[in-house]
Amino acid sequence: MPFAVKTFIHPHKLYRLEYPAHWDNLQQDDGRSCGFGPHDRDNVGLWISILPMSVDTDRLVEDLPGLMRQAMGKFEAENLRQDKTLRHYGLKADMKKEGEGGHYWIVVGGDVVLFASTQVPAGEENDWNPAFERLMASVQITRDDELLWRKIAVAGLQLLKEKHPDQEFEFDEKGIIGKNQKIYLGNVYREVLAAPHRQASIVKNFVTGLGQSTEWPMGSELLPDVKDIILPILKPRDYIDPNSPTQHLQITEWLADVVIVYAIKSRKFFRFVTGWDVNRWETTAEALHQLALENLARLSWPKRLEGSRQPDGGGRVILIDTNDSMASSRLLHPELHRIFSGPLGSPFWAGIPDRSTLVVYSDRRVVKQRIGRQLKKDFAKSAYPIPPLPFLVTRDGIAPSS
Repeated sequence: MPFAVKTFIHPHKLYRLEYPAHWDNLQQDDGRSCGFGPHDRDNVGLWISILPMSVDTDRLVEDLPGLMRQAMGKFEAENLRQDKTLRHYGLKADMKKEGEGGHYWIVVGGDVVLFASTQVPAGEENDWNPAFERLMASVQITRDDELLWRKIAVAGLQLLKEKHPDQEFEFDEKGIIGKNQKIYLGNVYREVLAAPHRQASIVKNFVTGLGQSTEWPMGSELLPDVKDIILPILKPRDYIDPNSPTQHLQITEWLADVVIVYAIKSRKFFRFVTGWDVNRWETTAEALHQLALENLARLSWPKRLEGSRQPDGGGRVILIDTNDSMASSRLLHPELHRIFSGPLGSPFWAGIPDRSTLVVYSDRRVVKQRIGRQLKKDFAKSAYPIPPLPFLVTRDGIAPSS
């Protein structure tokens, strides 16, 4: 007989499920154990407990049958099998304790392992087990982001231990910590989230980059030694967080919600320039900005620019792929208008939805609408987004779209 259901969301959002609306729900130990059952029966119910571990459950799946068999002896269970009605990988076993007709489950998903058991008096299995099975089939573990974070951390820690055993790296609640440094994984996580198929290479490059940067005398560079490799970087305004290390970056206000920061960038090294650097070098913000633009002007453009001409005189689109993560910065190039006004006309438009993308296109209604939609899509899926607002490029300068 159908009945109304309620949605239960774990207090720490580890999982969610649906249970009959007329049942009670109990929570113990800050949600580590949660119970569900009819109000008028204290000998019928289901309990779900969170096992005290945070693991890569994709790997644990291989070992789960062995673990469950070990537990079965203690819990007096039999007939272990996979429960394919569950949303996640899980095993189910029958209680064989005298007078009991319930089941045990162990379910893995995200970085969480759940253990569930039902209390059903013998002889009432047909009355209660179907409802408990429907409840278990509705369980959805909501920890996919945490699992990805855990996988990145495990892979990164392994590589760091191999490359720098003397640092004695270990997990920290916000990343990885060693003897002399603390490593945050936020940027690499966002990059993997945008390109999950490249996870292994992204983590490897991240760890390799850390090793190279530790060989550079960070914070003690002399301006004459780095003046030729200081470049401007476009960032969204909210990248500058007053409660994070980004508050110390040297910035220049630019247009709309975009600011300019500066970086010392070579093939083997990258770090942002801070206000402390500007003071230490005894220079000014204006002089630093001009220096960075001069260096930007010396960067090469791709030998071949990918583009397309729109039908019926709809204008032209050119995608600039520089393969150096500096494509968006070239919006600041002092010769941008001269270089592209020939094929595109003047004025023309430019978009930078992320740091590695610069697209320029003609001032035609159809192409502006199409590229405007694409800019928003690219912005939404990028690991390093910049506001997708189009910019009008004229002979006299650049202006944001109104």
